[in-house]
Amino acid sequence: MFHLALTLQMAHLLYNLVATLVDLFPFNGVRFYSMRERLAEAGVNFAIMALPPIGFYLRSPFLMEAGLVCLFVLLAGECSTWWIPYFFGPSPQWLAIYSRVHRETITPLPRRGTNPVPNLEHLILMMLTLLTTVVSLLAYRSRYGLSFPHWWITMPVGAFLATGVFFQCCIGHKEPDQAPNPTLPSVTPPAAEEPRRP
Repeated sequence: MFHLALTLQMAHLLYNLVATLVDLFPFNGVRFYSMRERLAEAGVNFAIMALPPIGFYLRSPFLMEAGLVCLFVLLAGECSTWWIPYFFGPSPQWLAIYSRVHRETITPLPRRGTNPVPNLEHLILMMLTLLTTVVSLLAYRSRYGLSFPHWWITMPVGAFLATGVFFQCCIGHKEPDQAPNPTLPSVTPPAAEEPRRP
């Protein structure tokens, strides 16, 4: 189980690096990123995704636990980035990024108005993240049980990261809907009276 977990973690990391750095349009939309944006995203994701294979390779309980938290954070981040905006609408910032980078990529799911649609690249990534997380958790459990002695360090950091992604993609600076509510009566302000001329 340990070797399978490590293999999936490496595949997960490599898949993300290739999908972030290599132009495979229409599979991905990296051609619409600047090189600076590509490198920033690849660097942040590498820092998070490299921790699980390092921890599992070294068989360090603390690094393995931190790696598992990273995998759960990635899974929460992917759901916050794609599924919540798909069903409930995105923040304006995420809609702008999606429209610029991902709108023209392969999207096997039906569109829901202007909401971001998880594209094929990210559907594969999410399945790989879920599979890697489950197998890694089972491998950790087979060796250490379900005790997380360092939870007081890793869990708050993970919660902070996941909350940041959720806020950015789902809540951040949403403008209130300006459409009239059909269940409320329409109130038209009275027209201003013209001044009388003497």
